[in-house]
Amino acid sequence: MKKKYFLISHNEYALGLKKALEMIVGEQANLTAYGLMPGGHPDDIANEIEKQIDDETQVVILGDIAGGSVCNSCLPLTTKPNVVLVTGTNLPLAMEIVVAQISDKQAIDTIIAACREGMRTLTLELTNEDGGDDFF
Repeated sequence: MKKKYFLISHNEYALGLKKALEMIVGEQANLTAYGLMPGGHPDDIANEIEKQIDDETQVVILGDIAGGSVCNSCLPLTTKPNVVLVTGTNLPLAMEIVVAQISDKQAIDTIIAACREGMRTLTLELTNEDGGDDFF
């Protein structure tokens, strides 16, 4: 079965996410990005995606904000059994789903849980191994 992936967001976040993803893993022919620009209407994005959906294609829509206008406009598309909408998308999540060509909701939920584990604060702790107080 054919698969299509869509990144959707406010402004250029989805477009930048696509560029970053493809910089790391290479071009993805079945990945499209749409950003809601000032003055635009989120239904235009949903309508554009809907034109590209057929019953023979598994579709995953990766959106920026749950409850945001872009995701809300695409939410009715999930009444189709072959469409999954994911919110809170970041680069690791998008890479895992798109590169592995995952479209199954349960598998996506597993990836979401794993990506949450990767979110943490990092701190570089400097050590003074030679016992001195300076670098000189």
